This record gives sequence, structure tokens and C-alpha cells, in this order.
Amino acid sequence: MGFLERRAQRFRPGDRFGPKPGPAGRRRANADPVGLAAGPGERPELTGLLGRTVLEARTQQICRAYGLIPGPAGPAAGPSRSYLARDAGVEIAADAHGTITAVFLHFHGDDGFAPYRGAIPGGGGTVPRRAALWASLGRPDVSGDAYRERFLGDYGPWDRWLLPAVTLHAQYAPDGDHLHRITLTPPDPGEQRVA
Repeated sequence: MGFLERRAQRFRPGDRFGPKPGPAGRRRANADPVGLAAGPGERPELTGLLGRTVLEARTQQICRAYGLIPGPAGPAAGPSRSYLARDAGVEIAADAHGTITAVFLHFHGDDGFAPYRGAIPGGGGTVPRRAALWASLGRPDVSGDAYRERFLGDYGPWDRWLLPAVTLHAQYAPDGDHLHRITLTPPDPGEQRVA
């Protein structure tokens, strides 16, 4: 009996590349599935976009779920630097390599965006008010007072929470209570949490 005959006896005809790991007839679950764990009618969590590239399958699925489309093209060729979903109140920014660096949630209906109507990421609840964010997230790590920009007008106060997976920056309307915009960015290793 030669080499080829012994080899042919070891494998069944359907197992061309040898036995498969795990129980026969069952597939292993993918640790990072493209199908996201959101219930019916729910959209996936936006914080999962930070640090991912716009070309990944998971990122593309989240973009489809929110209706994010590439923004106006910049001077350089390559992936778009911004993706907009004006009807959902969501905008994302990417660097020159297509890595997502920030997620913006618009609550005021500015710049042609409808107000964001989903849950505030990081456990911030669903009520777009300063008191509700403080109740959900606790005292912010950093806060700032209202200010005036010479050409852009009045801005309300702001709060920043340094959460484990994301930095959440909340900009309020000039009344100091209504949420105007949330910016989500990856945590900065240089920033220290205030105890």
C-alpha cells in the first residue's frame, strides 16, 4: 500500500481538506459577527464605530442601519472623511486612512440634521437634557461655562465624561439645559479621570 492509498483511507470523500474541528455537522459561532446584536427596530451602538475603518463589514452594516452616506468629497482621493445621516441626526468623521475618529449626535436640528432620537451612548439614557445626563452618568469629569464665538454666536455650557470605552462630550444650548450635540471620541490616554 502506497502513500496515496493510506492517505485516501484516512479521509472520507466529503472531507477533502481533513477533519473539521468541533462537533460534526455544527458550525462554530463567529466571535465578531457581521450581524449585530440589536433587537427588532433597534439600531446598533455607535460607539463600536470608533477606531474601526469605514471599509470593515461591521462598519458598513452600522452605516446602512443609520443611513450614513459619504459626505462631500475632499481634495484627496480615497475614503470619505465624513459620513452623514441627516434624517437620523448622526454624523461620523474619519481620518485620511478611513479610521473613524469621532461620532456626532445632533439633538438641536442644526446644519440640516433632524434631531437624534435614539439612546444616548455610554448609558446616558434617552432624555436629551443636562439633568438627565448627570443622573445617568454621574458628575462629569470636566465642565465648561457658556461662551460666545465672535462669528458663530452663543454657545451653552459643556460637560465631558471620560468613560472606559469612549469620551463623551456634551454641548448644551445657550439655555444651559437642552442638549445641543454629543461628540464621541476614543478615550485619550493622556486625560485623567477626576475622582
